[in-house]
Amino acid sequence: MTIPNDGNGVQRKRPMHASGSGFKHHKKHQHRTNGAGPAVSELQRTRQRLPIYAHRSKIIEAVNGNQVVILVGETGSGKTTQIPQYIWESDRAHARVAITQPRRVAAITVAQRVCEESNRGPLGDSVGYCVRFDDTTSKNTRLKFMTDGMLVREALLSPTLKRYSVIVLDEAHERTLQTDILFGIVKRAMRKRKDLKVVVMSATLDVALFRRFFEDFKPSVMQIPGRMFQVDVFYTAKTQPDYLDSALVAVLQIHLDEKTSNGSILVFLTGQEDIETLETLLEEYARSLPADTQKLMVCPIFAAMPREQQMKVFEPAPAGVRKVILATNIAETSITINGVRYVVDTGLVKQRSFVASSGMEMLQTESVSKAQAWQRTGRAGREAPGICYRLFPEETFEQLPERAIPDIQRVSLEVVVLQLKCMGIDDVLGFDFIEKPLKTSLIKALEKLYALGALDNKGKLTTRGRQMAGLPVEPMYAVMLLKATELGCAEEALSVVAMLSVESIFYSPRDKKAEAAQSRARVVAFEGDQITLLNVFNGYMQCGAKQRNKWCRDHYINHRAMTRVESVRLQLKGYLEKLELPIDSSFPDIDPLRKSIVAGFFLNTAMRSVAEGLGGSKTAYKTMCGRSEIVKVHPSSSLFMRNPPPKWVVYNELVFTSKHYIRSVVVIEKEWLVELAPTFFAKKNSVEK
Repeated sequence: MTIPNDGNGVQRKRPMHASGSGFKHHKKHQHRTNGAGPAVSELQRTRQRLPIYAHRSKIIEAVNGNQVVILVGETGSGKTTQIPQYIWESDRAHARVAITQPRRVAAITVAQRVCEESNRGPLGDSVGYCVRFDDTTSKNTRLKFMTDGMLVREALLSPTLKRYSVIVLDEAHERTLQTDILFGIVKRAMRKRKDLKVVVMSATLDVALFRRFFEDFKPSVMQIPGRMFQVDVFYTAKTQPDYLDSALVAVLQIHLDEKTSNGSILVFLTGQEDIETLETLLEEYARSLPADTQKLMVCPIFAAMPREQQMKVFEPAPAGVRKVILATNIAETSITINGVRYVVDTGLVKQRSFVASSGMEMLQTESVSKAQAWQRTGRAGREAPGICYRLFPEETFEQLPERAIPDIQRVSLEVVVLQLKCMGIDDVLGFDFIEKPLKTSLIKALEKLYALGALDNKGKLTTRGRQMAGLPVEPMYAVMLLKATELGCAEEALSVVAMLSVESIFYSPRDKKAEAAQSRARVVAFEGDQITLLNVFNGYMQCGAKQRNKWCRDHYINHRAMTRVESVRLQLKGYLEKLELPIDSSFPDIDPLRKSIVAGFFLNTAMRSVAEGLGGSKTAYKTMCGRSEIVKVHPSSSLFMRNPPPKWVVYNELVFTSKHYIRSVVVIEKEWLVELAPTFFAKKNSVEK
């Protein structure tokens, strides 16, 4: 077959031929360590072979003798699965350990592995996990793996985290918003509870920063070597105009050139859309590979995938088949996939950024940091020597920042402020953050929460604010749900919020794209995307339980995703019932639902400013809050081709690619803005004519 080539040097070169216009060679040398000790079973032998096993006694001694332990364990050392077990094994009678992870898939997979290794009953007994809308733990659980956000939610009810003897904060280097809050929370808790111990863990950590933050507790610092093999690094000669095409070329050339190796290929991409696009391209090319060539098995993984599908990346490839894993930055450190020998790094990551001057949060693609790039490279050298192909020049790498900007200094802070206020911390500006957020971002968050009714004019938490904090959704979604209970449409609002919490509702098979588009057109509501999702949910629920799988196939709907929607909706309904709020339906009248959306998302109002033609890419909107931006409806929206385009809309998300796009868009009436947000849209200058 002919492999596509973009003409810019994205070609594999062996180390001895690394010069010229192809990949330039740079060697990264890393060390090896060996485990030791007798074995009882195959699982025990595996545990004892991990580099961290040789340090077991010292780790237990450090945890027993100090209130804070900072542990830097290189990738592959075994820290994530072993340290919680060491703590538990050293004090089975009393230890209750909470272990946090930034991502749900990591919390789930690590819990499953530890449960298997510990051999102490089924998952959910001694070992369990708790992520949003999925809790397998019980009163007997001693090792509780959870997302950082779930532990913060526990702290709302128990600021001293009294149910735990040890808190393990894993992947601390990722510095997610919730992890940064946890640093401050556990520090406050330790001052009140001398018996509480904290272990901060990471593969790569700014030790000095954490040592300063916990200096009052005289932290013990430990360095645990990993079992890393040499990884050869190659760069492109030139900047690549199309990173997806370059990734395709790199994967196919590795596959054809490395015929003697069946090592898996791990490709780092920005998100679900990129992953699904490359998956389609690879599967098309794989079908045309020569008969004597090893087969390819493409395994995507991203946060929004159903858990059953995520688990497939951990399964070994069949004999004679090479696995290609397409992943987001979730595979940098949060999960470990065995068998990887080759890494293809686009050098990009998709993340949210808050622009304080405009009060808007945008989802955009950015370059990774050097630390992230090295973490990605290291995934190729966990079990044997490997190769990393960076799809950018070495000069570009040298210009990357050393570390990524932490979330606390990059994203909107309404959730942080609401959580701190709920814990009785009124002086959020004075809260003990490990690194201070921007003052302007905190002030914007306070202003937004006041506009949403969560705070009064003195900055105190209102009854509405406490209700919002009790719901496991972002503040704007919480307001939407609460307003829906007042407007008699909570049933519809619950369905919409549950649908929006799960991605990949629709799917389009390569060979049936036209049929899938026609099927989607039958449920499209020109009142907006949220109403379209409501139509899908209602159609799904109207089928008998045994018919739903077939209904999903017939309508090109992801059945696993809909099953998750059912679960999420049921749990959200339970939260509203605990608040003793009315749960009624207004269907088929959808105006109350649209009004509840306005109540939550009025800050995301946009007015049509340009209408060349009838809908589509030529119609532009101007955002109404903060610094006005010119935006366009995303092509995936049900409103993209509406004829004529609506005058006023509210959107859930702003996405920046080559243009500013708004997604999850609903049509509104301008009069609703004054009715539902009177403190924000004063009558005299509320809306433009």
